[in-house]
Amino acid sequence: MASRRNKSYPIVIRDLEVIEAFNVTPLMRRIVVSGEQLAPFVNNGIQVGPFLTENADDHVKVVVGNPGVDFPVPGQEDGHLDWSREALDRARDYTPRRFDPVTGRLELDFVRHKGGVASTWADHVQPGERVLIAGPRGTTVLPEDIDWYLLVGDETALPAIARRIEELPAGTPVTAIVTVPNVGEEQTFVHQTELDIIWIHRDRAPRGEAWEVRVMEALEGAPWHEGTVYAWAAGEAEMLRPIRRWLKDVKKVPRTHTDIAGYWRRGASQSEMGEAAHQLDHAVSLALPYAARVAVSLDLAEHVADGCSTISALAQAAGATVAGVRKVVKLLSFPGLFELGADDSVKLGKLGHVMTEDFAHAHLDRRSGYARLDDAWPGLYHAVTTGESGYRHAVGESLWDTLGADTQLGESFDFTLSQWSGIWCREVTSALALTTEHVVDVGGGSGDLLGNLLEHSAGVRGTLVELPSSAARAEKQLNERGLGGRFDVLPQSFFEALPGGADMYVLAQVLHNWPDAEAQMILSRVAEAARSGRSIETGDDAVSGRGIGAGQEAEAQLGDESDPGTGSGRIIIVERISGADAHDHDVELDLLMFAAFGGGERTLSEYAALAAEVGLEVHSSKPLFDDLHLIELGCVPKTEATN
Repeated sequence: MASRRNKSYPIVIRDLEVIEAFNVTPLMRRIVVSGEQLAPFVNNGIQVGPFLTENADDHVKVVVGNPGVDFPVPGQEDGHLDWSREALDRARDYTPRRFDPVTGRLELDFVRHKGGVASTWADHVQPGERVLIAGPRGTTVLPEDIDWYLLVGDETALPAIARRIEELPAGTPVTAIVTVPNVGEEQTFVHQTELDIIWIHRDRAPRGEAWEVRVMEALEGAPWHEGTVYAWAAGEAEMLRPIRRWLKDVKKVPRTHTDIAGYWRRGASQSEMGEAAHQLDHAVSLALPYAARVAVSLDLAEHVADGCSTISALAQAAGATVAGVRKVVKLLSFPGLFELGADDSVKLGKLGHVMTEDFAHAHLDRRSGYARLDDAWPGLYHAVTTGESGYRHAVGESLWDTLGADTQLGESFDFTLSQWSGIWCREVTSALALTTEHVVDVGGGSGDLLGNLLEHSAGVRGTLVELPSSAARAEKQLNERGLGGRFDVLPQSFFEALPGGADMYVLAQVLHNWPDAEAQMILSRVAEAARSGRSIETGDDAVSGRGIGAGQEAEAQLGDESDPGTGSGRIIIVERISGADAHDHDVELDLLMFAAFGGGERTLSEYAALAAEVGLEVHSSKPLFDDLHLIELGCVPKTEATN
């Protein structure tokens, strides 16, 4: 199927004269302009082409006011304009209602309403006054396989609808639905199409009924012709939302043959809508975040600080291309990270030193394991629509596989997390106040928490369960802390059977890394071990801090074996509990965890639901700090479990 496409024009500013001004209807005023600059002319030494408008919904910017007095005239550059803020504030978009290149007559229709900058101008402008017209900046080339047209809009879309109807070839089927304030705002068109038009008068809507409802009712009941439709709708933004859904979901009109544009929004001016769109575009642009990550990963700021003063020298030092480095530095000069001279000289901007800091490298540098979390963002759509890991979908493997396959990435990931765990581990250790217990730290990472627990009391013993690469780093770190002889490290997945019979099982900052199904499996393994009265058996694969190596078995008789159905193992979860007063950074991190793992923060009731699925219940929840909680779970009594 063919598709519409956009064709761009060089943007030109034209100084034109108003030759007529009159009302088409009580609320629609037509301004006719003309002038030599509708033809080719020279502006600022640049030869520009004639005014050109090829499609019915092209638009121009009408800059109202006294040019050079109320605002600076936009400067004509080669193919674009140099706008001032004052000029943009006075510019409004309008559709050329009709243009005759032979007579040099351009007609523009203005909806009359109180308070509008352009509407007020149109009401008072007199023939002989000057006005600036910019554009069109381009046009839409329609598909060639259109059999008929569906046109929907309010009075702001009427100039485009009228022009489309009048310019279509004879016999073209057209269904048009137009909503206007009252019957006096209906217009007649000179055309040769086969037109079915429905006028909806908003003043006749029953009291309390939204007029958008009548638009949808008319649309659903309007003639729907055979063949390929081109559906065009414009006007108030909220009116268009159900139209867009109906065309997509009910009529299955492809995007290639649908063009829907919000011209205005109730409660917002056109300039406010434009500013909102600009803010959204600025907020969601990926260029700056990606460029900053490239700069940090290539040590560009460090190289500049070390004396690289040109783009070519910087590129050579970074082992990158001159063109690529120039583009990255040029973009990063806008937020003040670099300064780029016209001669390709480069130096750090006022914020450039930030890129040399350790935290910038930890979070932005591709050589950092923690920074690899950002690879999950391209998989966010997959995570949101499936609940599965967006990282795995985007990269082809889990983050843990990535970290396990690269020692530097794994170690740097552990180091970054240790900066955070160094804070919360102390709080957890203080809250648990252990004395002589045996603790199984499930998914204990590099051993920060277990190390704190062992250091807090000489009578505490521990077993850390982790994947082999992390388990090796944990064993090394715990030994370096002088804790040898008091711990075992079990290099395995926590989805496998866990050692039973311990006094306590801790899942600290683990469950938020997993979707509900996997989190339930982890809790199930912990519950099985906690219910077991069997002794701790670390098995042949254990690395023991007591000096027991591979092929040997370590046992510590713990718990009450007389009742294997209940056991005595406490289950502790350490997680952030999502709250309504979360900061934007917290919400962003939560979404990143969801993108990476399909997990993220949960409420206390959600943790309770997960626990209930595996025969556990929440016994208590103690806030630590910064929404971090220590949650204790216990086995549901047998009598409750069987009822």
